Amino acid sequence: MKHFKIICWTECPFCIKAKNLLIQQNEQFEYCSVDHSRELLAYYKTIYSHGTVPIIVLKEEGVNDRLIGGYTELNAFIKERSS
Repeated sequence: MKHFKIICWTECPFCIKAKNLLIQQNEQFEYCSVDHSRELLAYYKTIYSHGTVPIIVLKEEGVNDRLIGGYTELNAFIKERSS
């Protein structure tokens, strides 16, 4: 199954914008809050080489995870894909 994963902080405005954008686009996604998990957030930042939240990843069975980036990159990705 193809879906997005948003690694986020609950109160982050860009995390919320990313979630709302995927809802508007009727996309499947998981919303993974790391509010109380500093070590887990550090791990995600390391493996995806992305220093801020949200960390948005496109996941698909049998395919390596694809880092989209943050909200700005997700917005551009959605617009490009619909062109």
